[in-house]
Amino acid sequence: MMSRIATGLVLAPLVVWLLLAGPLWLITTVLALAVALSAHELLTMFDETRGALATRGAAFAALVAATPMLAPGFTLTVSGLVASVLLALCLLRPDDLLRQSRAGAMLVATIGYVGVMGAALTAIAALPAPSGAAGPFAFGPSALLAHFILVFSGDTGAYFAGRTFGRHKLYPLVSPKKTIEGSIGGLVASVGGATLFCHWAMPQLAAVEVALAAVIVGAMAQIGDLAESMFKRATATKDSGRILPGHGGMLDRLDGALFAAPWTLAWLTILHGHLAN
Repeated sequence: MMSRIATGLVLAPLVVWLLLAGPLWLITTVLALAVALSAHELLTMFDETRGALATRGAAFAALVAATPMLAPGFTLTVSGLVASVLLALCLLRPDDLLRQSRAGAMLVATIGYVGVMGAALTAIAALPAPSGAAGPFAFGPSALLAHFILVFSGDTGAYFAGRTFGRHKLYPLVSPKKTIEGSIGGLVASVGGATLFCHWAMPQLAAVEVALAAVIVGAMAQIGDLAESMFKRATATKDSGRILPGHGGMLDRLDGALFAAPWTLAWLTILHGHLAN
C-alpha cells in the first residue's frame, strides 16, 4: 500500500502539470509512450505475440495514438494501414498457421483496444474550447485531466468502498476481489471527483451534465478494468508489468482510462457542438 501511495504522490503532480501547463506536443508524446508500454505489456501476456511482435505492435499502437495530432479523421486511415501491415507480417511465417493467425488477431485487437482508445485520449487533449466559453485553463487538456480524475477517483472509491462494505461479488470469474458495493462506491467517487474538478477548472460545463456523463464514463472504466482482468486471468498474469511500484504495469493503471476514453470524447464532441451554436 505504501509503495502504491508513494507512486501516486510522485506521478499525480507531474500529470497535473503536464495537462494544465504543458504544450500539446508534449502531452501527445507522453500519451504515445504510455500507449506503447500498455500495448507491449498486453502483447507480452500471450505466447504468440511475445518478443519482436510485441515490440512492433507497441510501436504501431503508439503511432495510432498520436494520429489526432496529424489531421482530423486520420486515425481511421492509419489504423487500417497498421492492421494490414501487422497481418502481412504474420504471413511471413506460414510454418504454424494456428499460431500466426492467433498472433495476427491479437495484434489487430491490441491496435483497436490500446491504440485507437489511446488516440481518443489524444483527441480529447486536442479539443478546442467551445465558442464563447471560457475557463482558467485550455479546454482540451483540462477535459483530459477531468477524465483521468474521474477514472482514478472511481478506482480509489471502489477500493475503499469494497474493503469497507463489500459483501456481494461483482464478477468472481474474472476478478474475485471486486464487489457490487465497491462498484457503486466507485461510481459515487467518479461523479464527485469529476464534478468538483469541472466546477473549478471547466465552469462552462453544467454540473448536472458532468454528473450524468461521469456515471456512464465511470461504468465504462470499470468494465475496462474487468476487460484487462480477463486477459490477465486467461494468461495467468498477476500484473501487466512492474514499471509502476504498487500499481503494476502501465496497462494496469490505464486500463479503465483507455476503455472509457471514446465515451468521454463522444460526450465532449456532442457537447462542444451544442455549446458552439
